[in-house]
Amino acid sequence: MKIVYWGSSAFGIRCLETLKEIGEIVAVVTSPDKPKGRHLKITPGPVKIWAQKENIVVLQPEKLKNNTELSSLLLSMKPDFFIVLSYGKIIPENYLKIPVIASLNIHPSLLPKYRGPAPMEWVLINGEKETGVTVILMNKDIDAGKIICKNILKIEQHDDIFTLREKLSVLATETIKEAIKKVLSGYQGEEQQGDVSYAPKLKKSDGLIKWENSAVSIHNRVRGLADWPGAFTFLNLQNRKILLKIKKSSIEKEEGNYGKPGTFVDLNKKILVACGTGILKIEQIQQEGKKPQSAIEYLNGHINLLKQGYLG
Repeated sequence: MKIVYWGSSAFGIRCLETLKEIGEIVAVVTSPDKPKGRHLKITPGPVKIWAQKENIVVLQPEKLKNNTELSSLLLSMKPDFFIVLSYGKIIPENYLKIPVIASLNIHPSLLPKYRGPAPMEWVLINGEKETGVTVILMNKDIDAGKIICKNILKIEQHDDIFTLREKLSVLATETIKEAIKKVLSGYQGEEQQGDVSYAPKLKKSDGLIKWENSAVSIHNRVRGLADWPGAFTFLNLQNRKILLKIKKSSIEKEEGNYGKPGTFVDLNKKILVACGTGILKIEQIQQEGKKPQSAIEYLNGHINLLKQGYLG
């Protein structure tokens, strides 16, 4: 069984390991190397690094549309499957017809819910209690193909994007194995049923905390955006503002009003902030240009500053 894998995210490495065990990965298609870090050094992505260690052909096209060289090369490989996971670009329909058997997309949500590029983040932001992995037969519409299989995962209260991503990466390996087995047995999938929702690409501005919202919704935003762009706010002082990222939080009070949103309710060995409804407890914080600190560590060095200001 010959497989061409399309993906750019480290989220897919566990799936790559599984695919290598059950078939032959003849090539990976991944994003071009990008500048990273303070010095903007051109750096390969995680999928390329993995593939090179495994001596697998790496393809990094700048464009897909009208790229006859790439499509001809892929045709010559005679793959049985395309397996796509977090590739980052729309794959034109003519490519999807290249595999002998099928083009499958692994999507980390319960389709048709959370179609789009950031499903894991948005299920947390929206306070969902469950999510999962869906494998679909790809067509010209984004994340809209027939479902081959779907597995559900419960979202725990303590989960953030890091823990959820890890759990879903494990579930994805189980789901793609199940999907390939079903397709090989002749199963052609079923149409997606239910309400469609979307998980749009994240913007830096999505991280801005609006303290007039509830403590629950703010906490969910912290959980969902803990990786990028991070949930952030400003400490407003008389003559300046300090950018603060809230790295971890918990809910001190779900209900009730405790003063103007963004004001500190308690700074005695903890940082409690009034929200539109309830109180948020800040567990870990990062001041711009500095390393993350626990709330206690930050209080020890900035208690007088916090007493002078408010968040907003």
